[in-house]
Amino acid sequence: MTARHFIPALLLSLLAAPLSSPARLGENEAQSQARYGEPKPQFSSPLDKPLLPGAKEVIYHFEGWRVRVALVNNLTCRVEYVHVPEGSTPQPVTDADIKTILEAEKGAYSWREQKPKTGSKDLNALKSLFDGRTWERADHATASLKANILFVLETRDADAIEKKLTKQPVATPVKPVPKF
Repeated sequence: MTARHFIPALLLSLLAAPLSSPARLGENEAQSQARYGEPKPQFSSPLDKPLLPGAKEVIYHFEGWRVRVALVNNLTCRVEYVHVPEGSTPQPVTDADIKTILEAEKGAYSWREQKPKTGSKDLNALKSLFDGRTWERADHATASLKANILFVLETRDADAIEKKLTKQPVATPVKPVPKF
């Protein structure tokens, strides 16, 4: 292959790569619905805080998992997985579950677990116990396991989007001043 043919082939392969490896982070609502089925708002709990305040939130129930998705501009920015088998309470997320979810969410990138670096193996274990475990994808998306129950993935700009959405002023009704 000559250099003249190599560059267009390289560009074509780079453009096709994201299409052939659809990750759940960054997909739109229609893609999520095709993957998980119809949304199931009845699986929300009164104790649930918004996944991403100001974003559209959609809840799915898929093969024993509650999947909450926060959409901003119709793109998935944050995803929360909770293992809730039918008629059961939330179950701990296993290492096999984590591996499966990270594999499904990797797209064209790889994940790497972020280990605490306190200098002590015992302190590292204690820190992981209290803070949970975290992973980072090569594109700086993150995943975290909280309380061994919630597995949350977010795009690298999810926190910045959250700050921007919470800074937007909320329209408060103006009370008319009484005319005495």
